[in-house]
Amino acid sequence: MKKIIILIGSILLTLTLVVLGYMGMKYLQKKEADKKLVAEIGQHYSEHVQVQSSNLYCKKEDQYEICGHIQNTINVALTSVEKITVNNQYFNILGTDYYLFYIDVTPVASVETNEPNYIVFNHNIHTKEVTNLYQNGTLAITLEQGMDFVIFYQDAENYYINYLEQIFAIPKTEDIEILENQNTEEIVAEQIPVLYFDNMEAWKETEAWQEQIVVLKEKGFYAVTLSDYEAWFYGNIRLKDKAILLLSQSEGTVEEYSFYNKANTSLSFSPTNSVSKPNSANLYQVKQTTTKEQFETMLAGDPIIIPKKEQKVAVLNYHFFYNPDAGEACNENICLATSKFEEQLQYLKNNGYYTLTMTEFRDWMYGKINIPEKSVLLTIDDGAQGTGKHNGNKLIPLLEKYDLHATLFLITDWWSIENYRSPNLGIESHTNDMHTMFQNGAQLLISTNEQVINDLNQSIAITGSKKAFCFPFYAYNSTSIRQVQEVGFELAFIGGNYKASRSNNKYMIPRYPIYKNITMQQFINMIS
Repeated sequence: MKKIIILIGSILLTLTLVVLGYMGMKYLQKKEADKKLVAEIGQHYSEHVQVQSSNLYCKKEDQYEICGHIQNTINVALTSVEKITVNNQYFNILGTDYYLFYIDVTPVASVETNEPNYIVFNHNIHTKEVTNLYQNGTLAITLEQGMDFVIFYQDAENYYINYLEQIFAIPKTEDIEILENQNTEEIVAEQIPVLYFDNMEAWKETEAWQEQIVVLKEKGFYAVTLSDYEAWFYGNIRLKDKAILLLSQSEGTVEEYSFYNKANTSLSFSPTNSVSKPNSANLYQVKQTTTKEQFETMLAGDPIIIPKKEQKVAVLNYHFFYNPDAGEACNENICLATSKFEEQLQYLKNNGYYTLTMTEFRDWMYGKINIPEKSVLLTIDDGAQGTGKHNGNKLIPLLEKYDLHATLFLITDWWSIENYRSPNLGIESHTNDMHTMFQNGAQLLISTNEQVINDLNQSIAITGSKKAFCFPFYAYNSTSIRQVQEVGFELAFIGGNYKASRSNNKYMIPRYPIYKNITMQQFINMIS
């Protein structure tokens, strides 16, 4: 019996040792496996990681459930972890409730942030059941919940927000709400002085510029880019106060102040010597003669009024354009060969002349703005041969080629206004259908008051403008002037062969008719 008990005990001891050995082996194997897993997790963890097309997880009761997706490659920052353990297989994205599975991330040196230096809007975006965030036109992140974001800036298609220390776009077509919210009380730039320097390369070497640099620094101004100015101009961004835009004929840099070529923008700046505001692109002209006091006035956003002798502007009057080299004919004395017209435009461009829009000319006539000394106003009457896209198309291509402006006085009932659309060509009234000369006089002068008023109102309805009117055949009298005033025209043009000035009757503005046989010297004499 005793031997049996000893045998059983030995068997039990052996079994116990086997079990303990097996358990010990399993423990050591698990410990080794955990050690390898911790090492592997540690190889994936970093304060900053790169993610490529992975799931996002939310933690619910110690379980991780998919609640979003990263669609392309982005870098994110992770919450700090003091010690990696086998329980750290999901990394928390810093500042969020979202997690990433460790095998889905790759350590990187840092997250490159690209938050622009704008003042945020006092509006938030609220997405609803699903949040889609885009970068470079591609879906980057999908979150399976609604979110609130501060609007940093916008354009025609998107709102832009900061998330995960990066800028993402939310299309305006998404199911979103825009909510008012006091995100900032920073002072926003309501106006921006735009300063134009004629010759920056020479200007940078002058004592005047060194003095102006000191003023800019003392007053705390900072230069903005042309693209940021355009975005501010259209209300897509908000800039900090004390912003300034510096323009010149060629790009250059003086210390931290950058200069931009105004030809590199679609905006049409007006040289009004007044401050620029949203939807009003004005600029100051900085010259060698600009004093420190005038420069400080520009920075303050006040208009610059420079006393001078009465300024006069040559208003040139063209009619028809043709190309005799291509076999085209034009028998009127007021026809002009395109080669002569182009030579005149080249002269204007090469010699620093500013071709006024009708808005600028009107505002100058009424004393609202100053204009460059070398200003001219180009006008074309009727809308006949060579002036439209349907009848030879000589005028518009040359204006666009040299980026110069002109105004067409169109007989609105004779040709469609759509034939003359161009950013370089304004359109005003030359009557609707009263451009006929009868034996007893010009139609406008011999028609009844009702007929004239009705005709003028019809032309206004088509052009959409009451800025200016042109008397057919240069024929006018006190009655026709009264009628033009009655319908609301602000200016009216005649002939005369002398320059216009502010002292002229605003309804008898003189022009130089341009004839076929004009020489280049005669042209220069007119505008000089």
